[in-house]
Amino acid sequence: MAVIPKEPLEWLNLFRQQMDEIFRYLSTLEGREGFAEQESSPLVDIYESAGSFVVEVELPGCEAKDITLSICCSTLVVEGTTREGAVPSVNYICLERSTGRFCRAIEIPPTADLDRVQARYRRGLLTVVFPWCKDKKTHIREIPIE
Repeated sequence: MAVIPKEPLEWLNLFRQQMDEIFRYLSTLEGREGFAEQESSPLVDIYESAGSFVVEVELPGCEAKDITLSICCSTLVVEGTTREGAVPSVNYICLERSTGRFCRAIEIPPTADLDRVQARYRRGLLTVVFPWCKDKKTHIREIPIE
């Protein structure tokens, strides 16, 4: 019997799970005509502290040299490739870990200081820290219409 969500966020979670299942199925069609190389999206934790905005990206099996970080406008882009994990000479019962190319874009708040950003990669976890701007400028303003 299916569980019927009661809260809006539970509906979104159910929808995300169903979409993941659809894309997982579509990725099995990879070898067929019209389907390109599979691209995965790593898991991300985003949080704020009193002094900074922090993005943590889970990248197990990846090496720091295979990761590219860039900032475009107010978006952090994490790209790269993970190691090839599937062994062709074995019969897998379950293969859930993603391999190959990955990309993830995260919007950065306007009060984050893009010039003092710091990143570190340890034990499969990429941590990007954006300190808050010292001068709190207003980034939203009204424009008078003539």
